[in-house]
Amino acid sequence: MRIRKLLISACALFLLATSASAQTRRLWVLRNSGEMIEYDATTFAAKQTVKVPAEAMQSPLNLMVNHSGQLLFVPSVSLPLTESDLEAEHKIWFWNGHAASTIDMGLKREVGATGSNQAVNEVAPTVALSRDGEHLFWFANSAHRLQRGEVDLSTATTWLAWQTDLTGGAREEIASEKLPDCRCPTGSCEESCPYGVAWMPDEGVGKYFLVTQVVTGKDSPSYKSSARYEQEAGKWVPTILGEPLRRVLDAASPGDVIVEAIPDTGCCGWANQSNDQTVVRLTGKKQVIFDEQATYKNSDYDVSFFTANAKLSPDLANVAMTINATAKANQAIQLSEQGQANPEESKLIRKALADLPAVEVKTLDDAPKRIAFVPHASLVGWINDKEMLLIEDHLLVAYNVATGARRKSTIRADDVAKVFLR
Repeated sequence: MRIRKLLISACALFLLATSASAQTRRLWVLRNSGEMIEYDATTFAAKQTVKVPAEAMQSPLNLMVNHSGQLLFVPSVSLPLTESDLEAEHKIWFWNGHAASTIDMGLKREVGATGSNQAVNEVAPTVALSRDGEHLFWFANSAHRLQRGEVDLSTATTWLAWQTDLTGGAREEIASEKLPDCRCPTGSCEESCPYGVAWMPDEGVGKYFLVTQVVTGKDSPSYKSSARYEQEAGKWVPTILGEPLRRVLDAASPGDVIVEAIPDTGCCGWANQSNDQTVVRLTGKKQVIFDEQATYKNSDYDVSFFTANAKLSPDLANVAMTINATAKANQAIQLSEQGQANPEESKLIRKALADLPAVEVKTLDDAPKRIAFVPHASLVGWINDKEMLLIEDHLLVAYNVATGARRKSTIRADDVAKVFLR
């Protein structure tokens, strides 16, 4: 119970501020017609329809929604910029709740001479909604690279954050972090040098966001350091975290309760070379809520079990996860790189695969307990403290964790990335 008591103590003010909105979540679904339809999360009745850009269908993860009913689509652009990046028109699409508009993303690339080298200055921003619907938040890496014969020599990068009004104007700087100067021994800076990557809650930037310095790497990313930026007295104050974050799945209160996935390090054709875990970080403490090898005993076979997503319940008493794997029960599974044939292990793995994807709910105690397991389901999010929204048999279903009761809808959904519960 110690973990739960700490959660309740640390998060009391957060819960007071969010308990009302937690009971009135807004539900949007991206349809194959290219329309976003809002439904009542209790009755599943349709409420309104908004036409979104065609690109949103191909990249639903680039579509953001907040509780105010604003929609934002941001094209994916990253450093280094390519010729096609520079030739194309890159604009964000924004629905303010009443009308749509576009705003230029502000990509920049300037090339000049520095002795016998070329100096390349590049900026590629991304944009996020605010929780309250009053601002847009912008995040960018401003990189100064030295090149010779199109081979990278070194880079100096500054990570930037600023906010604007809803038209992209009235820019106000909120954060700046100079990353260490970096040499590029492979001739490609993204393989050895860090960039800042921001994470914010699904509903938009409120009082905090997280930033991690990530090196893309040749085969797999590496994570250097992370910071939590929290708004205090009108200023954004960074706090360096004890360990870098890998894949943030959810966070709350404000940013001191973090659900993080530690992915498999497998590369080069191998899926299972380390132990997938999911942990909850709370003010310096870590609680393991998913442990692949402890649960599935799969070290001899090249199949990886992992949490595809995870969400904290509004009262922070539980965490729900979608568990999936890199293989199917009816597929051939090869041995891992160092594995030895084990018929009993293989049988248990195939039995587990037959239930996936599945949603598991665990308590946030010192010793987390499973309180629900729903096979053949994927998690969308929490409607309230007791009900989750799931996808089962390609339909949206409200599932009561305490009783197991279901409220089935007729709303078709094939992908959790196209369902937005805010």
